[in-house]
Formats: sequence, structure tokens, C-alpha cells
Amino acid sequence: MKEKTIKKLELNTKKLENFDKIMSTKLDEIEELKVTGLDKGSELLNIISLCANVKTLIIEGDSRLDSDKVLENVFKPRNLENLILNAVKLPSSNILKRCTNLKRISLSDIRFCDIQDFLAGIAQPSQVEMVNLSNTDMGNQSIGVLEKFKNLKYLKLKNLKNCKFDFKFLKNQENLLKIDLIDNAILANQLKYIIDCKCARNVAINIINSDETRIGNCKIETEKNIAEIAVLINYLEDIVNKVNWRKMKKVDVVANEMVQDFDFIETLQKIKTNVHVILFDFSCLTTEHAREMKHILGLENFEFANEKGVTKFNIEDYIEIRQEIECAIANVPENLSQPEKFLKIYHYLGKEFEISEEYPEITDRVCTTFQLCQLLQDCLNCVHINSNIIFGKESEDDKKHYWNQIELDGKWYNIDLVLDMENIKKNKTQYCLLSDKEFFETHTPKSGKNNYCPENFNEKLIHVFFKTGLFKENLLVSYIEVMIEKIKKLFRINKTLNLPEAQNSEDGKD
Repeated sequence: MKEKTIKKLELNTKKLENFDKIMSTKLDEIEELKVTGLDKGSELLNIISLCANVKTLIIEGDSRLDSDKVLENVFKPRNLENLILNAVKLPSSNILKRCTNLKRISLSDIRFCDIQDFLAGIAQPSQVEMVNLSNTDMGNQSIGVLEKFKNLKYLKLKNLKNCKFDFKFLKNQENLLKIDLIDNAILANQLKYIIDCKCARNVAINIINSDETRIGNCKIETEKNIAEIAVLINYLEDIVNKVNWRKMKKVDVVANEMVQDFDFIETLQKIKTNVHVILFDFSCLTTEHAREMKHILGLENFEFANEKGVTKFNIEDYIEIRQEIECAIANVPENLSQPEKFLKIYHYLGKEFEISEEYPEITDRVCTTFQLCQLLQDCLNCVHINSNIIFGKESEDDKKHYWNQIELDGKWYNIDLVLDMENIKKNKTQYCLLSDKEFFETHTPKSGKNNYCPENFNEKLIHVFFKTGLFKENLLVSYIEVMIEKIKKLFRINKTLNLPEAQNSEDGKD
């Protein structure tokens, strides 16, 4: 059967230039009417009054557009099922009560209006099936006003300002099929009302704890009142006492940044359910974290999330790769500057690793070009240096190639560790911290987040570092410092071995 086509009409001041053409259409067949502007005259309002069978009314404009004028001229307001108001002045309750058959209500970008008064003015709240409030200022009013809509099937609350979130009203919402709570400052103690709601739902929320610091993204999915939850690992402790974990079928613990302590493992022990740990990269958890999670929690796999989806990764494999990362950053003290931290990691990986495109094991210090770029990025994440991976071509053999860009002290640079590996083994570089102008003479980017790199890094600093291992501009001074350190080391060794001191020449006389 062919679907019925909904007849639509948009009206604003400019459209009135085609007034005769509009009047020649069958206005009584229009089902969706969109009003995006009002003129000072009456012609536009006259057209609205001729649209006798409108089911969906959309009013868009700015806060000065008066919705009352539009609704007053709807010929059969009882026919309206969908009311969508975007960035306009809300209609008064006296006008709104004429719309006795509303099923779907959507308010977006509403400011300086009494939302509670508007919702209270809905004539037949039991008929409303959908409420959408987005980017709207609630004027310090409670979301509990939605309690009057007893038969809601879909609720969406997005980025509400000055809103008192009290979700107790969800207890009596037995018909809800879906709830979307996006980018809202919801207190953690409200989570229990969301989870205990008697409905099948898909909830995406931001939660904050009682001192009003943001916890982060938390996703809850339930089916037949059995819940699944995903929460950021660093904030697990903040909500663990707010949730009835016995109702949880699955818990996804998400690590999207470096975890510092082990408290979360003890917290996870309290959750007697199916726990999955999702990582964004290898910088998130240390080798010791992984071992403890395998030993204490009995986990065999981590899951890795990226733009392509979620894939499983064996914990033992994770441990081996993470050990390589920890070797690379072992001699990178926290007090070093960002450039020096980077050069130490770049030098280490260039010295220790080899490239092969025949599916090597990265734990054998042989990897593909992409694996090496990813390894470098993970190492840099561990020392808080931003980086990304670029895909493209390099002119020498015109084949696909990967390289990195990094941000040092607020400036971005191009680097190609793959092409620099042989140079590094000879204590020099050619593709390290270059500007776009120089780097693009040999590289052509195809995809990836390509940041603008305006200039080369200080070439003298790089040269001295790879010759001496010191981050100094003066090569001679650096060599002297290296020799002094070697002499000090030699004396320390002699002292440790208790070697006899040289005798005075007079002591040797008979």
C-alpha cells in the first residue's frame, strides 16, 4: 500500500509575495503548517485560518514571535496533535486550552517563559505521548511538573538550564518506551529513580554528584526492568551506593583517560554482576591495573572503543603491549618540558623498534607503520601530550602511509617516526617536528584530524639532543655535561666495588 503523503505549507512574510499562488492551493488539505514569521498585516493570519485540518503546527522565530497570534487563528485547534515551538514566546494557557487533542509537544531554545505555566495549561495531559524539552531555560522550576502526563511513551530532556531535576515522577510512568537525558546536570542520587522506572528504555545521561562536580557520561539500557549501565571508571565510586546492583544484568566500566589509583577494583568487587571494561587506548590502565583486574575480578578481556565500534582484546596481550609503553616512558620524569618528554619517547621507539607490514607481533618490538603511530600516540597520552594519527602518502614510493602530529606548548608539529627510524639509530633525524610547508614536500595527507603546523621546532635543540641526549642549545656544553656525568658514574662504581685507592709514592720507598 502506498504511504499517504502529508501536505505541508510554510508561511512567513516573504512567502506572501506568492499570496495568489498560495490562495489557489487547497489549504483545507494542509496537515503540517510551519510559521516562521509574522507580518504586521492580516494576510498571513487569514491564510492560517483557512488551513482547517492542520495536525502538526510548527512555530519558529525569535523570542519576540508571539505564538498566541498564530494559535488564535487556527480554525480547528482540536485537530492539532503535534505542537512544535522553537525559539518563540510560549502561548498563554487561555489560548492553549483550546488544543484538546495534543499528543506530542516539543519546546526548543525557549527563554524568558514560564515553562511550568505552559505545561499546566495543557487541556488533556493524559493524551500526551511525547514531551521534548531541548536547550531550554526552566527558570529554576522542577521537572516534576511532568508528573501530570501519565501516558508518556517518549521523554527527551536535553541541555536544560536552571532546572531542578526530581525524577520521582517516573515511578508512575508505566508506558514509557524511551527516555533520553542528554547533557543535563543531574544529581547522582536521582539515578535510582531512573533505573527503577517501570519501563523499557534507552537512557543517555550526564550525572553530577552531591557537591555538583560533573561525573560524566553514563548510559543505562533496560529491557523488562533488567538494567545495563555504562559509567566512567574514575566516577564509579560516586554512584555505587546510588544503584541497586542486583537489578543489573551488565555493567560497562568505561576508561577514557588515565586511571591513577586502584580503588575502582575494590568497588567492582562489590558488584555481583557481569562487568565489562571498555578502554579508549592503552594509556588508560597500567600493567599493574590489568594484572589486578585479571587476578581479583577474573576478567579475561578488555574491550576497546573507537569510531568503528567496540572490539575485544585479551588482557595478557594488553599487558605485554602496556609493558612496552611503560619501558618507553620509564625515563621520562614528570618535571621535564613537553618537548624533552617527546624527544625521549621518540628516540626510544626509533632505537628499539623495527617495521614490518606482515602482521607482526608488536610485543616482539616489530610492528606495522600504523601500530607504531598508535604506540607513539599511547606513550604520549601517558605523559599528557596531545597527538593524532594522519593517513596519506609519502612521495618516495607513493604508497599508503601513516604518521603523527603532536602538540607541544600549544603549537602543532608533523613527525614521521616510521621514516625516521634509521636516522634515529644513527643519532639524527629528518622528519621530526616539522612545519606543514617543509613536511608536505614529501607527504600528502588524505584523512585524519590534520592540524595546522606553522613552523619548524628549534632544529639546534633537536640536533644536540640526538647527539648527546641532553636538551641544550650548545653542543660543546652538552658534551662536557655528558663527560662529567660519566666521570661521576665511574667514581660511584669504584666506591661500590671498594677498589683500593692509589698509594702515595713516598709510601712505596724502602
